[in-house]
Amino acid sequence: MKTFCKKTLSVLLSVVMLLSVCAVCAFAADDAAETPVIFVDGISSSDIVNTQTGETVFPPSANAIIGGVKNAVLPLVSAIADKDYSELAGPVSEAVVKIFEGASCDENGRPVYPTASEYTKPAADNLTDSQIALERIGLETDELIWFSYDWRLDMQTLASQLHDFIEYVRESTGSDKVSLVGFSMGTCVTMTYLHEYDYEYVEDVVLLAGGFNGVSTCGEPFSGHLGFDAEAMVRFLYTILGEDFGDYILKAVVDAVYQSGVLTNVLDFADELCDAILDDVYEYAFKETFARMPGFWSLIPYDMYDEAKALLIGDNVTDEYVAMIDYYHYEIQGNNRAIIDGALESGINFAIVAKYGSTVPPCIESINNIGDSVIDTQFESFGATCSTANTTLGADYVQAIDDGHNHISADNLIDASTCAYPEYTWFIKGLAHAEHTDGEIALLKFLMDSETQPTVHDDAAYSQFLIADGDTLVPLTQENNHDAYGEVTAPETGFFAKIIHVIKLLLEAIKALFKGLL
Repeated sequence: MKTFCKKTLSVLLSVVMLLSVCAVCAFAADDAAETPVIFVDGISSSDIVNTQTGETVFPPSANAIIGGVKNAVLPLVSAIADKDYSELAGPVSEAVVKIFEGASCDENGRPVYPTASEYTKPAADNLTDSQIALERIGLETDELIWFSYDWRLDMQTLASQLHDFIEYVRESTGSDKVSLVGFSMGTCVTMTYLHEYDYEYVEDVVLLAGGFNGVSTCGEPFSGHLGFDAEAMVRFLYTILGEDFGDYILKAVVDAVYQSGVLTNVLDFADELCDAILDDVYEYAFKETFARMPGFWSLIPYDMYDEAKALLIGDNVTDEYVAMIDYYHYEIQGNNRAIIDGALESGINFAIVAKYGSTVPPCIESINNIGDSVIDTQFESFGATCSTANTTLGADYVQAIDDGHNHISADNLIDASTCAYPEYTWFIKGLAHAEHTDGEIALLKFLMDSETQPTVHDDAAYSQFLIADGDTLVPLTQENNHDAYGEVTAPETGFFAKIIHVIKLLLEAIKALFKGLL
């Protein structure tokens, strides 16, 4: 029942997936490994706490959310009844500001209230003391050194903290170098560190499910591009649900709402509401909250940055703030390839691991981009040519760049030949952004343990395209390929047809229950 409730809550919260990019992972190094492995975690890797009150301010508590929205309920009901949304922008803006007040930053991008995340230096005799996050994903390690941070801050500040942390780890362990695994936003921190502090003390770098080239679910909302689609919403929910009894029950509920047309009506209303009030909400709420958190600006794709700045940057921030986010955009993100080339020239073993098997959250215009439920695969992989949801590259598709190797996935969804580093880029199908298994850890170990620069041709067990098979990863083939997105059936016609369709899903749930009991 506890698992069922948790999954129910995840479905209810999926509509705000922009804020649900919480990330946890683990990396277990060989006992014989001499190089410490630092895992640079992602956005929301640790709660942000007000150090004066002890209150967790991000993610906001249920009380904070209720306190924020309660004054907007009556205006919303009235607006729906009258079909007049002209007076709704004010209450909605006030609700947004109220909910995120405790995590707010000032015009310089610094926290308004005294807050702390888990950026700490563990005891030198046990650098793994801070692995509380591991309990949340059920993985154990005695070797991982965890680096968490206040993700709201600018990348230069975070890179400076990482540099300080690396120096502490080197001093504590007596190791000359460290290995870095950057995950999600942690790839932005890692890339900034490499640019700011060079490559001298780094032996390996793996960019895992990275946001270093941006993410559409951040860039598009920051640029004013929101969109809602019922089929995309159902497809997205299907991909984040599993195959046990509770999951099938939730799928049946989701499908019933979709088949009834209610979901379509709700999302049509959301589109209409956004059109009516979004400009004012951006002006009076977004500019005062998310736009003042420089960490978010690291996740804006390069070609969306100018549009986002034009929409959200004005007298709400200082010139110093603008220079700070400009620096990351132009000096780091704009030079990602040069930074990686420098690492390779310095003898650092380098790899990119991208994920796919679901779409991005269905609240943006690019609703059909394939991704890992949070980040677009094309961005994670530094340029792979990707199909869109429920399509393939096509039967007549020819690999874009002929380098003598096949870089097209067995499911015909991805052409990796267009990646910036096709020989050093791996893909995992079937693992969501923050979903991590022993198989993923084994892949990371393979990459980190390689004495020379690893490539996708070195070991047949770790070919370019892999698929999750329970807790393990196996090479993706046409035989073991499975549907990436889950079948979304068009709404049935007729009342009884809808009922029969839901009953079929419930029967699948019962089958899953008995399978679990056996």
